[in-house]
Amino acid sequence: MFSILPFSDNDIHSHIIVCISCQMKDRHKKERDKRMAKNASFWFKLVFLAALLVTGCSSNGSSEKATLGEQSNQTATTAAATTQDNTATAVAYPKTIKHLAGETVIPQKPLKIATPYIAFVDYLAVLDEYPIAAQGVATIQRNFPVLSKRLENKDIADLGMEVDLEKLLAMTPDVIIAANDMTDQYESLSRIAPTVILPQAGDWRETLEQIAQVIGKEDKAKSVLADFDRKSAEYKEKLAFRSQESVMFVMYNEKDTFTTWNDGRFDPFYVGLGLKRVDGNQAQGQLSIESLAALNPNHLFVINNWQTPIAGGVKAALKDNKVWNSLNAVKNNHVYELKDPSLPGPMALAKIQGIEDIMQAMGQ
Repeated sequence: MFSILPFSDNDIHSHIIVCISCQMKDRHKKERDKRMAKNASFWFKLVFLAALLVTGCSSNGSSEKATLGEQSNQTATTAAATTQDNTATAVAYPKTIKHLAGETVIPQKPLKIATPYIAFVDYLAVLDEYPIAAQGVATIQRNFPVLSKRLENKDIADLGMEVDLEKLLAMTPDVIIAANDMTDQYESLSRIAPTVILPQAGDWRETLEQIAQVIGKEDKAKSVLADFDRKSAEYKEKLAFRSQESVMFVMYNEKDTFTTWNDGRFDPFYVGLGLKRVDGNQAQGQLSIESLAALNPNHLFVINNWQTPIAGGVKAALKDNKVWNSLNAVKNNHVYELKDPSLPGPMALAKIQGIEDIMQAMGQ
């Protein structure tokens, strides 16, 4: 600690005593007395100011030390958390993944992921992971707007719809996540990188968890599914006033025919959102417009057919069709056209976006 005075406290004290003595000896020397008194007051003020400054320096020093201590503790906490995360990742790998073609050892957390199956790009995007190479990137960008938006500014090599294995090899991936349509090429893929074969059209929740296990994103998958379940329950309550109104999902084809499904792929909506199925609907596959009119749903979701898109949309194309205009859904303006064709597909993002589209359409 330092003092801002050029002399000691004893010097100040002595000077004050001298001033007092002078006052006693010559009370009539008013000017001198006043001058000495003024000097004494000045020195007292200096001492007081010095005390304040010293106290202030001490207080600021303690505050700075406390702040530095807090910053040091925060840094240590962050470093400890990072170390813990890295340790957890290190413990998680190597891991053995059981899949449709056997077992594959993943030696470490993969950073360069490749998938020769277009639908798995959807799952990876939901997990906030993006492959370095994938099937059908250009097809996604042209026809699947929801997924395409997630892929913006992502550098993903397009392996083509007919997967180019030489291009895949050149990308030197850490892991390959393929579907069972390539089971016969498992050995070839495994020579490029550790390969896992998963179902093309499995349960979307299970597939999400399986892919998450491969890439070390198990916690993210749990979070995504929990959020989906929470929103589904919330939307089910909000759509309860529609619970007695039948709902049907179709895709429009050429020549006034539709494709419909009755294989459980829309269960996340029928069950999760409490939607009512059309009574007696056992239709699967092609459906004529007359058959659709016989089923006569109260709400009709028409999914865009990306392979044979209808210019202007289905409602515009069929506006003069008497059979079409006889449907309850058409009469009550309950036909909803979905531009993204992924809803019937076995993809996580399709289901996550699907509940949002349905809520927006039917929640009015």
